[in-house]
Amino acid sequence: MSVVMPVTVEERDVDRGRCDSKETFFNSNMYFYGREICFILALLITSYAALQNAPPKISKSPSPIPFFPRTSLVADFYHGQLGPAFERVAESDVSFLMYYAPWDAESQATRMQFKIVAQYYYKQVYFAAINCWQPHSECRQQFSRVQQFPVLIVYTQQNKGIQYKGIREAAHMIRFLEYVLRPIERITRPADVLRLMSVYDAVVVGFFNFSGIAGSPGYYSFYTTALKFLERDPHREIGFAVVTDMETSAQMGIDWTPTLRIYMWNETLQYPHQAEFTPDVLVKWIFENTHLVSVWVTPPGVKSLTLAPYVEEGSVLILFTPRNPLQDWNYNYNMLREVGLEYYNCDLNPWVSNLAKHLASERAEMKKKYSEIETECLFWKEHRRSEEDVLPVHVVGEQWRNGSYHSGQTRRKLYRICERHSAQLHGDIDDDGAHVRENDLNMPKKCKKEERVTCSSHLDYGPFTESQHRYYICCKNSHSLSFHTSMLTGIGDERSSDALQEAASIERCRRLRRAKRIHHPVFPHSAYHRKSPRHFTGLACNTNKTMSLIAMDSLQFHQFAAGLGIDVLARHDKTAIVIFNVVQESSYILDTEFSKGAMLEFIKNYTDGLLNRSLRSSSSLSGGALNHYPEQDMEDCWQQGVVCVPELNSNSFHHIVMAQNVSVVLLYHSPYCTFCHRVSHIYLTVARYFRTVQHLTFTRIDGESNDLPWEFTMHHYPTILFSP
Repeated sequence: MSVVMPVTVEERDVDRGRCDSKETFFNSNMYFYGREICFILALLITSYAALQNAPPKISKSPSPIPFFPRTSLVADFYHGQLGPAFERVAESDVSFLMYYAPWDAESQATRMQFKIVAQYYYKQVYFAAINCWQPHSECRQQFSRVQQFPVLIVYTQQNKGIQYKGIREAAHMIRFLEYVLRPIERITRPADVLRLMSVYDAVVVGFFNFSGIAGSPGYYSFYTTALKFLERDPHREIGFAVVTDMETSAQMGIDWTPTLRIYMWNETLQYPHQAEFTPDVLVKWIFENTHLVSVWVTPPGVKSLTLAPYVEEGSVLILFTPRNPLQDWNYNYNMLREVGLEYYNCDLNPWVSNLAKHLASERAEMKKKYSEIETECLFWKEHRRSEEDVLPVHVVGEQWRNGSYHSGQTRRKLYRICERHSAQLHGDIDDDGAHVRENDLNMPKKCKKEERVTCSSHLDYGPFTESQHRYYICCKNSHSLSFHTSMLTGIGDERSSDALQEAASIERCRRLRRAKRIHHPVFPHSAYHRKSPRHFTGLACNTNKTMSLIAMDSLQFHQFAAGLGIDVLARHDKTAIVIFNVVQESSYILDTEFSKGAMLEFIKNYTDGLLNRSLRSSSSLSGGALNHYPEQDMEDCWQQGVVCVPELNSNSFHHIVMAQNVSVVLLYHSPYCTFCHRVSHIYLTVARYFRTVQHLTFTRIDGESNDLPWEFTMHHYPTILFSP
């Protein structure tokens, strides 16, 4: 009989420990070997990838197609070739190039505007477009660092390109090209400076001596400076002018040339005589030393600090008004400049006072000037519609109408032409190439006074017919002559005085027609002209509430006005004025009709602290905004048993939240707040749970679009306020 010894607990524990140790050893070894194997595999794969020299496979780009129609006035180099494009640029005096990417939305939006500009200026400017995105193209390789399209650059002869950084609309680009074609104005007398100061915010004047010199030293640098400055100032708020007469220079206090001056509203700065006179240095000096009493602000449409220098310094007065780039004047901005001159004229400077008076007089004449241009355009329209062949010009006796025909030598030359054609007709030409027969000497007796000689075609083309011979001999002694010639009438001569005047008139009418498509001109009411109130002149120096004065185009930047609670497009003349203080987070809106008197009183009341803060209120909500629900009638909600949460605004806030015998639960939300969207259904669930509780109302308000008194303003969303 066998005896089975029982296994003790200690022995079982020893056996189990041995098994666990073996398993642990096995697992540790597997982990070690697995790690080593993975490392070796990774090393092999890396080495294999490093030894491979084959380039990565990239799919081919699609074949380029024309971006502009083939019938367009814009030459489209859609393959991205630079050589042929710049060959044409080198042959043209002025060229306007658009570097585009065919897939880019901005390029596609600018395409139509660029075509309109080409239709307007195709006679003076060469227009081309280059596909600078096409892979492996010349343009892509040359300008590989271009990160944003389109890029618009103007090229002129012997000058580098001038990049256009303004608004990409046809009217603004047309005005920009006008400044490129005529970057400098001429001053012939000192009074012209005041006239230019009424047009520009500041004027840079160059003084040069052209007498006896085939090109005054420094003039080319000044001309290039005027062009290069357009990159910083595409709307030409700072004008450039030149004085070429030393007598006028002496009257303006100039002793040497070349000299440069900046005429500003309160002072005049002169460029150092020994400083370097190069375009880059001049552009930097002008930009750093120019200060303006008011300025147009044009945000670029992307992230920028354009408004920061004005709003961070304190209060800023913003004038929202239409800016028509094809009109030479802007009545409302002219008024803002005049008010600014009086506001900042602390020491009663007579130059500042005269400039303000001149602006007022110019503004009073704006409507009259506009009416004159309209009348002139109506005349040209009717004149060109009913224009017929020009009648012959009658030259009687010695009274020559063209100055080039005053001399007797010119008359004798004309006689010899008639004699030569007469001899040609009869085949009887002497050694001198001219012959007059004896019978022809008596021919003027046969000429009748009512006969008119038409010489224009035959003087150029000849020969004469027998029937015309007698009349051409009459050219010698007749007392009444008539000609169809461009030298007398200017017909066919584009550089004649009449042709130049007509071209200028036609250009003004073209601009007027296109300007009317943008916005009608804004002119004053008779009640607008009023004197400044007492103690307004120099008000900026008598208070600690000094403000900056800026203007913005309400047609382009009306969204900025909407952010301040102004629907400027619905206002009269699309014009509004607001004072904004970013530190106090407050704005003050002029509610009355815009005028000089209203603006002066508005500024004075703000300075004296008499204005009430304007509160934005969004009574009508955009349907596409986040968290905006359709508005419903509360009575219908109760009848249908539906839970309705009314949307409040600044106007209805006090009426509902502060109502007696009603407890109000208010949710502050924002259309840009993600957490508000997640909380909305919870808020609606709670409102449904308490729907049977009397005298309890659940409401909500958009804190971003509605301004409330300080005690009810919230800075975080979502926020719930309970008002018992």
